[in-house]
Amino acid sequence: MQVKSNQQRERPLPNWFWGIPLALLIGVTLLIALGPEERTLGGGIRSVYLHVGLIWAGLVGFGGTAVLGLGLLITQKPAWLRWLSPVSWVALGFYAAGVFMSMVASADNWGAVFLQEPRMAASLNGLAVATILLILGSWQPWLRVRGALSASVIFILLWFNFSAELVLHPQNPITNSEATPIRLTFFFVTALFVALAAWMVMLLRKTA
Repeated sequence: MQVKSNQQRERPLPNWFWGIPLALLIGVTLLIALGPEERTLGGGIRSVYLHVGLIWAGLVGFGGTAVLGLGLLITQKPAWLRWLSPVSWVALGFYAAGVFMSMVASADNWGAVFLQEPRMAASLNGLAVATILLILGSWQPWLRVRGALSASVIFILLWFNFSAELVLHPQNPITNSEATPIRLTFFFVTALFVALAAWMVMLLRKTA
């Protein structure tokens, strides 16, 4: 019975599984290339689509991390932990990519990267704190401590961002837009990034 179980775990992933990220990335590329421009930013909104989509995909992932962390905190069952690690690290990767794209968007639309701009500084500080908490959590032998540290990340990130003063950064520039095509492009880009993040989590779980 044990041999059969090992064989099942070693079964290679189907070929169609590897086509999923390619299809998702093609979808993102088409949305960015064909998405509507904005009256003020013009084509510069394309980097904003990427920045916001990646940031929100990371936040969705950290929302999942919070649920898994709370489950681990309450139950201490290893089943929660097996999902917690891949979800949290994939979320961190997408959030970090979103912060990097915010620099690209800044250079594209403002002509420079202003690291001291409050929202930019909040994103960088939040990324640093999230990384530290996840590393500390991975070192913890106590499941409840790891669950608490993981669950706290999303709340810290939201606090950093919502408490930051808006100087150059507009308030939700895409979701507050009156142009429906711009909002739809943002939501579809975000959805595709969330799907890509879910694929990466499944890959990490299957290859663990």
